[in-house]
Amino acid sequence: MRVFFLASLFLGWFAIPSSNELEIYFINTGQSDSTLLISPTGETFLFDCGSNGEGAGVVVPLLNSLNINQLDYSSASHYHADHLGGFDEIWDAGIASTICYDRGNINEPTTASYSDYKSRYNSVRQTIQPGQIVNLGGGVTVKCMVVDGRLSNGTVIDISGSSQLENSASIGFLVEYGDFQMWMGGDLTGGGNGTTNVESTLGPLVGDVDVYQANHHGSRTSSNSDWIANLKPEFTVIPCGTNNPYGYPKQEVINRINTTNKLNPIWSLTEGTGSANGYTSANGTIHIKTDGSRYIVTTESDLSFTSLVDEQNSQTLAPQDLVIAEFQHNPAVCSDSYGEWVEITSTQNNVNLKNLRIRDAGTDSLVIGPALILDQGEEVVLAADGVFSRNGGHFPELVWPANSFNLNASDTIWLEYSNMTIDRIDYNTNWGGNGTSAERIDLLGPSAITNFTLAVTPFGFGDFGTPGADNDADNTNWGNSGDLSIQALNPPVRGQILSMNWDAPREYNQRYQGFISLGNNIGYSLNGTNIPANQDQAYYFTYLRPGFNGVVPLAENMTVNIRVPNRASLYRRWIYACFYTFEIINNNINVRKVSPSLPMLIN
Repeated sequence: MRVFFLASLFLGWFAIPSSNELEIYFINTGQSDSTLLISPTGETFLFDCGSNGEGAGVVVPLLNSLNINQLDYSSASHYHADHLGGFDEIWDAGIASTICYDRGNINEPTTASYSDYKSRYNSVRQTIQPGQIVNLGGGVTVKCMVVDGRLSNGTVIDISGSSQLENSASIGFLVEYGDFQMWMGGDLTGGGNGTTNVESTLGPLVGDVDVYQANHHGSRTSSNSDWIANLKPEFTVIPCGTNNPYGYPKQEVINRINTTNKLNPIWSLTEGTGSANGYTSANGTIHIKTDGSRYIVTTESDLSFTSLVDEQNSQTLAPQDLVIAEFQHNPAVCSDSYGEWVEITSTQNNVNLKNLRIRDAGTDSLVIGPALILDQGEEVVLAADGVFSRNGGHFPELVWPANSFNLNASDTIWLEYSNMTIDRIDYNTNWGGNGTSAERIDLLGPSAITNFTLAVTPFGFGDFGTPGADNDADNTNWGNSGDLSIQALNPPVRGQILSMNWDAPREYNQRYQGFISLGNNIGYSLNGTNIPANQDQAYYFTYLRPGFNGVVPLAENMTVNIRVPNRASLYRRWIYACFYTFEIINNNINVRKVSPSLPMLIN
């Protein structure tokens, strides 16, 4: 009876569900444009659909892989073939749109691409209005900020004299979810090459964003200085084609976004023409997930990073929170100006890299712009070049601006934050070799040559190193600091809310299961792994409760609350909380990590 009575305590439990996520796909359609949004509640919005052939060849297979057979919303930014050429193809594949927004029948072109689009979508077309908000559900909104030169605040810009009238008429949308903001604007113009400058007047209305889909494929017609100063993007995506005939992305555009005072990731869906420096070629579709407070970016080549949004920038850095884990200062398969790189690794969980300065013994200095988040043992690579085919064959997250940093034969690499040294390495020609990086052995050990060794694993086109991966000779003993943990945010008190934080570093997107039990002195075995909890009535009740199981969210922690009944009989009774992460392989549960059991005394 005592066990049954205590188990009744948990009838008052309620859980805060894991954060829902907005998903964004920047689809690699070559020298064209297509972006897919999927809201937390499943509503879809397809902005542009690539060139002729790309709809059937690229967009439809992606939609099929996501089990999307109907689009809630579509929109054509403007009527050039590289933005609407694929729309008729997805319609013909049986994937219709409930509503399709465009600018209407003003200045209609006579092209076959537009005619095909118009004939398929005539019954669902709606003319978008400046200021109009599309509600995607789950808190996601898509606001039309400009269309045909008309802005959301009522301002009208005369675009009739533009050298590229169709581009200047582009629709531009501001996507918002929580504190996350993203811009997508087709081929909107900023005054370059005789185009009408829509960007400079529009910029203050859009304001600070986290993610910027570059206007007009990184052309010099767009992304002017005023526009970038207003948007202040932390991450930029450039949709352009390999060896495109236009020279995209343009160097001057890259230089406005990625500077030594704000080193930002700029990822192009392809290498482009490879004539510019300061960006990474992602070589494929880019995927973003965001819970409104942080976002994670991944590519088909497994390049990824996690960043906080602007409004979530709490930060404290201490010495050795970040260390220089590896560096390549003497590449062999490419020139130094293309092949040098530095790898930084975190020794703690949830470390924020915003405003981290990387400098040498001379005048070279770089400051990281976005609030990139690293958990213990995670790496970020800063490189001299991000074009895979010429940098030795790797994908760095960050690329320093052209000619802004050099790893000389003998030099110093400093990591600094707020005039405080986080880590420092004084190296010479004895560190690393010809085409061989210098790797740190113990990430918690000293920054001395005795704690570094030569890499032995070839990467890319033949140099040796492990950029973005664990070092060959890594023998770091992390102890239990990287494991799952439970924290009682406030203790269990009768009649009050008990809050717990379940932290799961480096377990994003893994499944988890949690519970409360009445004891943990024995525990039980799950496929050979000991779970420190007893399978009593409290366990079986909480095992099935909402919030006690699910998928680890982007923030990698789950908050669970309980109201403790105000009963005298519960005074001074012990309860225990525990959770574990797991994966299912061949219908068997494979436990990944188990938290220590947290004892809590009810007062």
